[in-house]
Amino acid sequence: MTATTRPTALVTGGSRGIGAATSRELAARGYRVAVNYFSNRDAAEQVVAAIEEGGGEAFAVQADVFDPGQAAELIRRSAPDGRLDVLVCNAGAGFTPTPVLDLPWDDFKAKLTNELGSAYTLTQQALAIMGARGQGRIVYVSSAVADGPPAPGMAAHGTAKAALNTFARFVAFEAGPLGVNVNVVAPGFVRTEASAHMPQELQRRLAERTPLGRVAEAEDVARAIAMLVGEQAGFVTGEVLTVDGGHGVARM
Repeated sequence: MTATTRPTALVTGGSRGIGAATSRELAARGYRVAVNYFSNRDAAEQVVAAIEEGGGEAFAVQADVFDPGQAAELIRRSAPDGRLDVLVCNAGAGFTPTPVLDLPWDDFKAKLTNELGSAYTLTQQALAIMGARGQGRIVYVSSAVADGPPAPGMAAHGTAKAALNTFARFVAFEAGPLGVNVNVVAPGFVRTEASAHMPQELQRRLAERTPLGRVAEAEDVARAIAMLVGEQAGFVTGEVLTVDGGHGVARM
């Protein structure tokens, strides 16, 4: 497959964690990957270099996806030939776990607005390109926290992700006639740089309570995303796929 015939995928927050693993996974499956980053260009370039060393094709694209203008421009820069086959909305708005009693309304509102605002702009711009070609895949990275609180202080995060899940279903309904499949992956705890502060003892307890016997790695989520954008999931849309090794069904 030559560079001119590779389908194009944009991964937001693609320079680290789940985003980096997804960028590598999609590249290994033949996609030309636009690796979005906000501030850490070196990390993004490292992902691109790893992909190119493996025979794949990728390029780094800087943008703040929480700025509507930059998000719209990101879509255009990621599809310079007018082709965008896959959009993975992985970049999430940061937050500090805070109990509702102590959580300022402005902080709660900012989390919801940033999370949904980013997804909204990226989705609207991507659908215009994908719909014109009659095909495409969109995957949102949510969280199992959307189904209920695992610990105090997660109200803003969980509510934002629950809203994202609902938004995805509405988008799937409208995007289907355009030839675009829209789905969600909802990971539980994932071992990444962002979760490195999690005490090892807690990670051990999580693994013990998970039927598959371990916590997730970023690659586990990346493979689930790759499955949803692949032909095997061509008749799947509007679904939320939990990736937690069965932790949620264990009820422990």
